[in-house]
Amino acid sequence: MSINEHLWEFPHAMTLKVMGATDSPIRDVVVAVLTEHAPEFDPASDVHVTPSSKGNFVSVNAKVVMQHRAQVEAIYAALNASPHVKVVF
Repeated sequence: MSINEHLWEFPHAMTLKVMGATDSPIRDVVVAVLTEHAPEFDPASDVHVTPSSKGNFVSVNAKVVMQHRAQVEAIYAALNASPHVKVVF
């Protein structure tokens, strides 16, 4: 992911939406990546999981405060590298 840093103000609070198959460990993947790259991330209060209408997928919404551009890029790269992640918004 390439971001236009001049369009962002850091620190920047955002909610990542990550989609994965219902039978995958998608929540665990998101929590592991964010815990590694965002030390202030709290999985107990900052993660919400919602199943899709047909039940085939789940959406993991995670609130995180990004501190700098490199952190944003590292998180997106790690999430996109996981075979369990279908889409990151």
